[in-house]
Amino acid sequence: MPKVKTSKAEVLKKVIPVLRARGVQNSSMSELSKACQIQKSHFYYYFSNKDELIKEVLATVHSYFHHNLFKIIDNPSMSIEEKIVKMKTLMFKIFQVSDGGCIMANTALETIHLDPIYKKEIQSFFQDFISGIERLLQQSQYDANEATELAEQMVQDIEGGILLMQVYDDSKYLDKAIQRMEKIILKK
Repeated sequence: MPKVKTSKAEVLKKVIPVLRARGVQNSSMSELSKACQIQKSHFYYYFSNKDELIKEVLATVHSYFHHNLFKIIDNPSMSIEEKIVKMKTLMFKIFQVSDGGCIMANTALETIHLDPIYKKEIQSFFQDFISGIERLLQQSQYDANEATELAEQMVQDIEGGILLMQVYDDSKYLDKAIQRMEKIILKK
């Protein structure tokens, strides 16, 4: 394999789709290094072990999602309708365009019962997902308690839609979950 200079960010960008599609348990460091076109030893320059790599991947995905979700939700110049359109685009980009669906849910399902090493990052991601939708619901005039309950239901519905989209190879499940979210937020 040729020597290629690559940054930590480039390594993470190339590793995320592999982990999303193959999972943590089914992705070896050798396979991940091939996906990055670097020597396996190069991973150890950035990450001391696979667990550290996975934690960094989850933190990177979480950071990207958090930044983009709240940039939309907290934008005072956009209407609720505009925010929903932007959120739908973000969700499709993250959950539908890539093979494998939601890397956080996949990693949780795969590892949480074996070794909860990634649990805090996964919980933080889902809490941000719920909080973001909760804020949007409050902007749409729902009271705090109702907004919390509805936001939790919506995240559950969306994640279920992602799972069924993967099982049946049909995006209608995610599409319908997002449509249901939109109707509730817009009170249609």
